[in-house]
Amino acid sequence: MAASEDLINFDVIESHKENIQALPSGRSAKALASLYSPPSFGNTPPSSHTQNLNDAIRHEYEKELLSIDDSDDPLDIYDRYVKWTLNAYPSAQSTPQSQLLPLLERATKAFLSSTHYKNDPRYLKIWLHYIRFFSDAPREAFAYLARHKVGDGLALFYEEFAAWLEGAGRWSQAEEVYSLGIDKGARPAERLLRKYGEFQHRYESCPHGANEPTSPALPTVRPALAAKMDPFLTAAPGAADPQARNRSGGAATAKPRGQKLAIFADTGVPAKPESREGSRGWENIGSLADRRKENAMEAKPWAGETLKVGKKNTGVEKMMIFKDE
Repeated sequence: MAASEDLINFDVIESHKENIQALPSGRSAKALASLYSPPSFGNTPPSSHTQNLNDAIRHEYEKELLSIDDSDDPLDIYDRYVKWTLNAYPSAQSTPQSQLLPLLERATKAFLSSTHYKNDPRYLKIWLHYIRFFSDAPREAFAYLARHKVGDGLALFYEEFAAWLEGAGRWSQAEEVYSLGIDKGARPAERLLRKYGEFQHRYESCPHGANEPTSPALPTVRPALAAKMDPFLTAAPGAADPQARNRSGGAATAKPRGQKLAIFADTGVPAKPESREGSRGWENIGSLADRRKENAMEAKPWAGETLKVGKKNTGVEKMMIFKDE
């Protein structure tokens, strides 16, 4: 009897497998069969029964979040909440029915400034779910995590980022990310080295195009005004400032032919304070709705609006329809 209960009816999963979204950790076949099997009691439709059960479980998680400040491990609540949502809605994760997007946005924002969770694998996996399902610019999202040092000590961050770069054909940048993770001693180091070795084997056996980007995978982000590079710092150290010589009374030499005019730079001016407007964009990644607000039409009153209609008939005789007597 016990052996028959452990048998899984794969015919139930077969009709839904095209809509089931894959997860890196895999899915339980027993849980999927139980989810898609119709209830064996009452006359309640399967979809209505499942939705009512999910609403009750979601309500319990929301009650836990109301007292999250008293929890010894606040991330655990979000971690269990996200895992339940991924399992409860295997074929509707990206739909409003699952409410996965607002949940991931809440979870990622809640611990962004927490130094305790920055290198917690659970928090990084929540970010990876957000990037995998909803991010419209994955490379910028990975750079955002690196900017805030989220997962910089975990091998999983470099493995996932390098895998995305490799899938996009950015082989040089992927190799740079692997090397960066190894240099930082990301853990577990053995797994990262193994993944890097597998990548190198694929790198050597696959042809590469000449149009790969030469920019770094993780560019250094600098404030707009504070750390802006001076393009004239690369000039030769022996080059003299002609205007400085004129101020000291020296004779100005003739400018060699073809040499560009040197621009005067007053080194006595104190440095400007850091521009908060320039770095504010890195403080908050925002929500998906905010990034797509240009595509939403602003609501306005209909009073005084004129609806455009088709052209009116200006006297042209209508075409007679032939009727067979």
